[in-house]
Amino acid sequence: MSTKIFAHRGVRKHYPENTMDAFRAADTMGLDGIELDVQRTLDGVLVICHDEHLLELAGEDLWIKDLTWEKLSLINIAWHLQDGSTARIPTLQAFLQWLKTTTLIVNIELKNSIVPYEGMEGEVLALIDQYHLRDRVIISSFNLESVVHMKAIAPDIDVGFLYQRLKPLADRLVKDVGLDAIHPLYVHQLFCHLMWSARKKGLKVRVWTVNHPFFIRNALWRKVDTIMTDDPELVLALRAKYQSRRK
Repeated sequence: MSTKIFAHRGVRKHYPENTMDAFRAADTMGLDGIELDVQRTLDGVLVICHDEHLLELAGEDLWIKDLTWEKLSLINIAWHLQDGSTARIPTLQAFLQWLKTTTLIVNIELKNSIVPYEGMEGEVLALIDQYHLRDRVIISSFNLESVVHMKAIAPDIDVGFLYQRLKPLADRLVKDVGLDAIHPLYVHQLFCHLMWSARKKGLKVRVWTVNHPFFIRNALWRKVDTIMTDDPELVLALRAKYQSRRK
């Protein structure tokens, strides 16, 4: 099994994160997939953005949940770069329409831990089905109840639980509620029991956000299913070197 490489929020090393330019760059680089974040506007449009609040991205004291799509679509999220560039938040629908033209996999993180976005799971699933992409979509969230619900309404979709703090029994929890994968913070790959226990239970392991050469090499050696990274060029190079040594 070859460890897959996903661009975390797109290729954000060279483009504003979670934008179509960052996503297209992932395809051009030959990556396996993209990780992105989904929220919902005041008028019900599913949009791709990590931050619930736009102060850092756009320099405005605004919450995505309080904005209509018409208002949000005008906001420049490259403001913080201070180089005169312009970037807009895309809709999930526009992204999936583009994804259909590629061979990429997408990990959609439901950003519903701070803002609950009731009913988001069904709405995301409806868009996935509109483009017939169930076999190329992974769903994840820090909200365990949300991913359990997604698995219940779409048993054939790959669903994983995200966590940041060390949870030695996360694999047991995830298996018990019927999910497919654990998505731990990268440092937890050093927990020796993690991979063995997850594999024994038939779970996938996808680690985030792996940017340092030591942790990248360690993840490759441990044969994690997916590395999510802000530095895909480095991970591509190290994976190629690792694979050449294994031949």
